[in-house]
Amino acid sequence: MKVKFNNQKFPRKLTGAEKKILFSILPDNKPGYKIYREKIDKLFVIGYGRFGETNLVLGRKESKPDFSVSSTPVFAIGMIETNLGTIDVIIHEESDDEIEFDITGPELSVTYDQVQINSCKTYSGWIPGLPSPIDGSDLREVVISTDRFVLAISPVQKKIWLFEYDTGVNRLIPLTNFYNELMRVKNIRDPERALKPGSFFNDLNLYSDSDLKTALLKYDKYMHKLKLPFDIKTDIPGKSQKGFINILGRGKN
Repeated sequence: MKVKFNNQKFPRKLTGAEKKILFSILPDNKPGYKIYREKIDKLFVIGYGRFGETNLVLGRKESKPDFSVSSTPVFAIGMIETNLGTIDVIIHEESDDEIEFDITGPELSVTYDQVQINSCKTYSGWIPGLPSPIDGSDLREVVISTDRFVLAISPVQKKIWLFEYDTGVNRLIPLTNFYNELMRVKNIRDPERALKPGSFFNDLNLYSDSDLKTALLKYDKYMHKLKLPFDIKTDIPGKSQKGFINILGRGKN
């Protein structure tokens, strides 16, 4: 079932209940998420996004959603258990004072006037040393830079994210392009492995911390998604194998 977002008038402010739902996956005890809360507070719902009536865009009151650029990466996701049923929430990264978000769940009005949040599962609250915030399963942690960045991998949930100490933010990393760089680092050319990113989590024990760190740094070098500091050094210096690009290609994630 879907939330009814049709027949809305824009621009409008977020309702109190909408804000409660969005803020439930933006913990205010972490600076990076607290700043995001403050940004959301100042913006208006200015229209629908690309993906139907559960997909909305926040922006300046006088703005219209900008569809000339692709959707930004996901900033936070969560699954919320409420008195009305399960609600799934996605919030994207800000771009030019616009923030795209999705709220999907039980079929009821946009106001959610009677919503009561019973529990929330989200990657946003995770810190190093804890198990998976979704199901309590074990994680693999790789120190990218001491007291600055930790890479977390959940084989059960099949998710990868990067924790930043300064902000407390966990940035979800799409698998495909990260895996492409890992294959380059390992110089693996066999299509049976190189073209099957889904095998990464089953084969996780085949990759050293150094492999994973180097793959992450190369991923960020080419994709420019994480904007890691330049002083973080890769353990395996060298250029990517140029001929390998023909096999793997580079996506947009």
